[in-house]
Amino acid sequence: MRHTVMIVDDVFTNLLQLEEILKDLYEIIPMSSGERALQRLAKGAMPDLILLDLVMPRMDGFELLEKIRENDAYVDIPVIFVTSDDDAFSEEKGLRMGAVDYIKKPYEANIIRIKVRNHVELKSYRDNLTDKVNERTQLLEERTRELQATHNAVIMGMSLLSESRDKETGSHLLRIQSLTRIIATKISHWYPAILNKDMVDLVATYSPLHDIGKVSVPDAVLKKSGKLTAEEFEQMKSHTQGGGDLLRQISSFMPNEYSQLGIAIEIAENHHERFDGTGYPARRAGEEIPLSARIVAVADVYDALRSPRTYKRGLSHKEALSIILKGDGRTQPAHFDPLVLKAFAETHETIRQAYDSNPDPSLIGS
Repeated sequence: MRHTVMIVDDVFTNLLQLEEILKDLYEIIPMSSGERALQRLAKGAMPDLILLDLVMPRMDGFELLEKIRENDAYVDIPVIFVTSDDDAFSEEKGLRMGAVDYIKKPYEANIIRIKVRNHVELKSYRDNLTDKVNERTQLLEERTRELQATHNAVIMGMSLLSESRDKETGSHLLRIQSLTRIIATKISHWYPAILNKDMVDLVATYSPLHDIGKVSVPDAVLKKSGKLTAEEFEQMKSHTQGGGDLLRQISSFMPNEYSQLGIAIEIAENHHERFDGTGYPARRAGEEIPLSARIVAVADVYDALRSPRTYKRGLSHKEALSIILKGDGRTQPAHFDPLVLKAFAETHETIRQAYDSNPDPSLIGS
């Protein structure tokens, strides 16, 4: 396929001369004015190079070049000025505006062919390079998406490993992830300097690992349907530190991931801490508790209240909302970060929809 050259000149004989010089090598689009050239470009003509007369009535070459350079669709088309002026100022102005070269009258056919060829070949090289970069970028993006999907699948698989021993389901994990994202996103809208979009993604992505430490809790304790003894409760509480220790061991095999797994460790170790300092395992209080864990704590309690178990019924959204925001003797608003509670309260209807749209499989159709 031959390259295309647009020639813009209001003098008909100049158009004919330039077309005669170049027609054996290129497809020629002759235009008799700047206005017509713009119209042709707007209709989809995309030449590989434009030869542009500098002196024309109504719209001169400078004005046309300015309009070409203002349009993203045409900005990469090389423009060579054609002029009879021997004016260094005009030449400098044109080059500063984006012209790639000058051709002066009277025409020297061989010089014109060489200059046009050089700039057409340079544009072709750049276009090919851009295509290759875009292709490589697309492949890299696809690979990144595949790796992210694999990464997320591994996280969910690890989470399921621990939750399955506690008779939890994948639906529970997906709900925790959804509820966490809703609350975190609301906070990020208010305070992007504290919690930006990337951090929201990380907190939501790693939230299903909050109970990963349950893999180290004995079945007799984890699956006990009755009330736990004091000793058993201490064993149950150990899942927080156990989860942190397990994730640290994993991070040692993938040091480049540690900065991200640090979020998972924060969540695993601190999601049972309470804002008033009455939680476990370290009785941290206030902002001593990482924000990631403060967010997951509310999501986890809401999901636990709503979810039916063999030893309790699942509460309605209204009941769970009241307990978290007003308290019921066991759960108190003071247990939660006021900022997280505010985000929870303002997004509670979205949270209800997220929970109701992803029930446990055993409850579907019941």
